[in-house]
Amino acid sequence: MRCQLCLSFSWQPLCKNCLNTILAPTPSKRVLPSGLEVYSFYKYSEIKNLLHTKHTYQGAKVFSLLSKNALLPFIKNLTCKDIFALPIDDHVRSGYSHSAILVKELGFHVKPLYAKLRAQNHTRYSGQKLSVRKRNKRDFMLTCKSGIDVILVDDIITTGATLEEAYVTCKNHGVNVLCALTLADARED
Repeated sequence: MRCQLCLSFSWQPLCKNCLNTILAPTPSKRVLPSGLEVYSFYKYSEIKNLLHTKHTYQGAKVFSLLSKNALLPFIKNLTCKDIFALPIDDHVRSGYSHSAILVKELGFHVKPLYAKLRAQNHTRYSGQKLSVRKRNKRDFMLTCKSGIDVILVDDIITTGATLEEAYVTCKNHGVNVLCALTLADARED
């Protein structure tokens, strides 16, 4: 197999050299209007092609490696106990759920909550304008217990509408959202 970035021979779709150099995380924080803090580790333009692998078999391994490289170091620095990781809409598509894969790699430091926050509206937002997102809300259904601390996890933040809606859903059900983590932020500063 070859690394998807440098084309060197590698046992993984991304070689260690590329993970340590080209894909060295550059954390950023965006605060949404609700006050939700969203931490991202790459600019969308930097990993766009890797994010688009989520609809392929190889994407599962790519997302796993990106989570270990970027999200895991952030999670290791948390000092709180009993934190749950809540993937955004972890329905299985293309053989796996990319948000569930991101959470799985955090499993030793936070407790995964799979299949607890699911969208009832399955409209695809990719490439859509904010007006389309506002007209077609995700309509999340939350099925976890109240009174817990969670971190929302998704692959990308574009307008923030999905994370805002997930945050409000959690808050309305008595779930305390500490922050959200995404691999990439589509807002280019």
